[in-house]
Amino acid sequence: MLAALRLLECFETDEGLRAVDLRERTGLQYSRIMRLAGTLASRGFLYIDADTGRYFLGPGLFRIGQLLKPRYDDLASSVRPILSTLVAETGKTAMFSVTDGISRLVLCKREPSSALRYTVSEGQSRPIESGASGRVILAFGGDALRAQVLAAMDESERPDFEARLTKVRACGYDVSVSELTQDAFAVACPALTAEGDLIGALTLAGPSSSLSEEMQAQYVALLQQQATLITRPSASAKAS
Repeated sequence: MLAALRLLECFETDEGLRAVDLRERTGLQYSRIMRLAGTLASRGFLYIDADTGRYFLGPGLFRIGQLLKPRYDDLASSVRPILSTLVAETGKTAMFSVTDGISRLVLCKREPSSALRYTVSEGQSRPIESGASGRVILAFGGDALRAQVLAAMDESERPDFEARLTKVRACGYDVSVSELTQDAFAVACPALTAEGDLIGALTLAGPSSSLSEEMQAQYVALLQQQATLITRPSASAKAS
């Protein structure tokens, strides 16, 4: 089952992948990829193009995704105007990420119209221990998630990583440069409830060449201001 999930997690866009792409991203042998892909295709979770041999996500995933849509719709709807404001004021890409197991999920995003920009897809998943957005989620998220991620790390890496999370929590933001994407930066801060519980990470991203210390300080202040406007939909709102 885990191997089949790893195949599905290889897809970050709707573009098809070759068997060699799946092998490079999972480390699985071709014979096992073929068996798993055949099973997933039979249930509608993958589609195999007979002409090109490429693999695509199947309609079965869309059906399941539609079941989850109401859970996130209200939050995404409230965040999108905030992302538009961030893009208008900075000319950078703005995104909002939430916890997805031990990964982070880009719930919604807005991009500027300029040709030179950071591009991200809604629904994109990234390791939660990597990048500014992921570290913000870990620093301000639950103890159980943090413990799970730390337990999976190499023991020699834990002290520095825990120190980084402590710093993120103290500062209220994090910055990454050329970490997940070469020549790109990300500045992220948490969106919290009135009780201090994490809702998600609000992030600005763009070409690293455009990030100066002065601009970083401005981005942090703007993100923290806009993050206070994000609220978690109430149970009664979801029910209605």
